[in-house]
Amino acid sequence: NAATCSKCGVSLGTKSFTLDTSAMQGFKAAAFFANRAHLLAVAALLACFLPWLKVSGYVSQSINCFGLSKAVDLAPGSILVSFLLYLLPLSLLGFLAADFVPQITKYKKHFVAAAAVLVLYAAIGLYQISHPEIPEMPTGMEGMNGMPGGMMDKARQMAADMISVGWGFYATAATTIGAFVLSRMR
Repeated sequence: NAATCSKCGVSLGTKSFTLDTSAMQGFKAAAFFANRAHLLAVAALLACFLPWLKVSGYVSQSINCFGLSKAVDLAPGSILVSFLLYLLPLSLLGFLAADFVPQITKYKKHFVAAAAVLVLYAAIGLYQISHPEIPEMPTGMEGMNGMPGGMMDKARQMAADMISVGWGFYATAATTIGAFVLSRMR
């Protein structure tokens, strides 16, 4: 005979965790799909699994949001932090779940605003990664150490051609910003 929390349905008197789902609102598919901001948030969440960064060299490789969050620690000079990249899909999930979990309903607009800010943050970081900074050679030093003049310019161009932002990021950005705009209109 364990006591149960009247707000969330969690059993308080036992060592195991149980959840009474009758305390939560039911899922109404028609209401969910009628909200265009929800549809855009679902599309943004799915786009997180599409290629965000394309690296082509000897072997071409595409990296999605989750793979990028593991690789950003290896990107020198980038503002991206792996923990913050994980917050983007979590904030989109929070936005979607807010209609069905009464305890977080009041934070729904905060979730979508956080997602919009995080997608802009990711855009800045992806720009930094796709346009690596290669230092300029001081005047008169181009020929030193066996490096002919213009070699650094060629390296700069090669790096810019090798790394590009993938279409999955653009899909995530467009749908996240669309969800943000539509959620503010209601």
